[in-house]
Amino acid sequence: MKNYKYTILLFVLGILGSCQSLDIPPKNVLTDEDIYNEGGIKAYMVGLYGRLPMDDYNVSNDGDRGGYFQWNNIVWPMLSTGETVNRNNPGIYTPEKGYWSPGYQVIRQANTLILNLPDYVGTLVGAEEWIAEARFIRAYVYFQLVKRYGGVPLIEEPQYMENGDESSLWVARGSHQECYDFILQDLDYAIENMAAKSETGRANKYVAAAFKSRVALYAGSIARYGGKFTHTVDGVMLCGISPDRANGYFRQAWDAAKIVENGGYGLYKGNTDLAENFAQIFEKADNSSESVFVRQYDYSNYRHSFDAVYSPPRMTSTYGDRYNVTLDWVELFDGLPLDETTGRIKTVDDEGNYIVYNSPRELFDHAEPRLRGSILLPGHVYKGIELDIRRGIIAENVDSSTKIKKMIVDDGQTTQSYNNVTDLFSNGTIKETTQSVTSQTPYELSNGIKLNINGMDGPANGGSNNTLTGFHGRKWLDMSLTPSTTQLHQSCQTWIDIRYAEVLLNRAEAALELAQNGEESYGGATMQDDAATCMNAVRERAGADLLAGSAELSTDPGYEKGTGKGSFVLAPTRGLQLIRVERYKELAFEHKLYWDLRRWFTFDQQIYNYRRRMLNPFLFAKDATVNENGNPEGKYIYDARVCERANNSLTFGTKYYYEKIPDGQLKTNPLLVQNNQY
Repeated sequence: MKNYKYTILLFVLGILGSCQSLDIPPKNVLTDEDIYNEGGIKAYMVGLYGRLPMDDYNVSNDGDRGGYFQWNNIVWPMLSTGETVNRNNPGIYTPEKGYWSPGYQVIRQANTLILNLPDYVGTLVGAEEWIAEARFIRAYVYFQLVKRYGGVPLIEEPQYMENGDESSLWVARGSHQECYDFILQDLDYAIENMAAKSETGRANKYVAAAFKSRVALYAGSIARYGGKFTHTVDGVMLCGISPDRANGYFRQAWDAAKIVENGGYGLYKGNTDLAENFAQIFEKADNSSESVFVRQYDYSNYRHSFDAVYSPPRMTSTYGDRYNVTLDWVELFDGLPLDETTGRIKTVDDEGNYIVYNSPRELFDHAEPRLRGSILLPGHVYKGIELDIRRGIIAENVDSSTKIKKMIVDDGQTTQSYNNVTDLFSNGTIKETTQSVTSQTPYELSNGIKLNINGMDGPANGGSNNTLTGFHGRKWLDMSLTPSTTQLHQSCQTWIDIRYAEVLLNRAEAALELAQNGEESYGGATMQDDAATCMNAVRERAGADLLAGSAELSTDPGYEKGTGKGSFVLAPTRGLQLIRVERYKELAFEHKLYWDLRRWFTFDQQIYNYRRRMLNPFLFAKDATVNENGNPEGKYIYDARVCERANNSLTFGTKYYYEKIPDGQLKTNPLLVQNNQY
């Protein structure tokens, strides 16, 4: 059945892909008799799902498809948010490839079904549900357009050119609010008329409700926080929503999330080891109660290259090393030694001397399990390879009891090389090499043991290709692939577009927004308490510290950057900051945080003169041994600092809160108005 489904998918994608002009209706390619029967409508709908602009493995700002369906996914939104960096793209992600025409092509196909299917009610089984499903698809695509551009042209029926007059196809942009209301109306219709169950990869009423919680939350944030970036033309607010609409959208988000409670979904809890449990959410996406809406890949027809591009180099046969997680993100997690005054990792004592750890694992042994399930950790085995993270070694004549002062100040801005600020490198106390990690000249101890100077998995120094931050990501990697089978276009693990944890966090955020803005109670619940309950459900599964009570979600001002735990993520109140940090931890590497920063309108403040930070481990050569996996065992110190490479300063430009409408669209539709700052 699965192969049949994807064979039809490719067939229909080929047909729909040939419809490049809005004035060519799909019935010029397929007749009504082809479409409006049980097999035809299913094949047609599968084609629409295949073209949904989902932020999945193949999203990128590269290529000519508006950023979607690009296998070479090195340029990801998470490069901009403080989640990751890679050597190919140390700069900031900018939305240069505008998603527009492909979206309106899918909208046209959905509109055709919405227009014609009512004629088949009573003769085509499930026609009413097909209409609702088409409206879900239309809403999904419109949301991808509206969150980019603000108000866009709302086209509710297929367009046809009248008497060769191109102006009959011109449609002006609707207001930002009108567009969100239109999307939410489509989703309400879908919730009311779709079935409660569906095949994997297709929507149902609960998928529509979960998606609505995302859309309404976005609209509420625009209304509450987007006031400085509004754009009104001839009385139409093209970008921005009136602030008095905020609570109404947050209520809709909360209501929608509550509906999902009845859909049989829940947080995945299939493994008592909470770190492995978190990793399995993604490794077992097809059989998880947490997966609400997914995109399935299929080895025979539809694959991706995530593993080849993002695995550590030793764990892939090609590419690799693009999944370099920043220290700024790692520091958000519980169980690490943090400086309470800054929120940054504390690997030195009160006198500024490095703390010595007894193994490469010890620093992370008590870290929040969710962190350990999200990244690859040194000293642990993946794909049969023990991860070896090391920036250098400390010469054998230096005992681990020796006090070593911190080498470079960790202020988020200092970028000097080690040689410029300390003589530990120049006098040979600390050994380093710029040789390739796989062909480096080893350092030989007095007992004959030979140690590689740099870790086999980074951090990269000089020309070496490996992690730039001291961390490799794990989320989404298929650990069942061997290094030799980790190749381009050979991965087919499922992408989770919506999972139940996001729905809970949507609900928590909407509830707290209401609680802190005049609605302490709603829907029979106390909003602040409900927000805390939802957050603690996510935290408990993650192995994080639970909120002691809802009072922690306070209206006290949020921490400014560098002034406390979680202060990397900005918010107007401490309560909202805690919720936003929770999203940062739970939803990282899922293409959610980039859009969160845009809807919170904190992007230009959080990513302002920002330099990514790294953690450099150094091994004491004295008394070090080599284990059965060929990795050194011994004592370590860790140096936190700005990345040695990719240490450039990043600033998010405010113009990117709303993207540039493609120039070609302005030419073909003179009624369109360009967004500000372009």
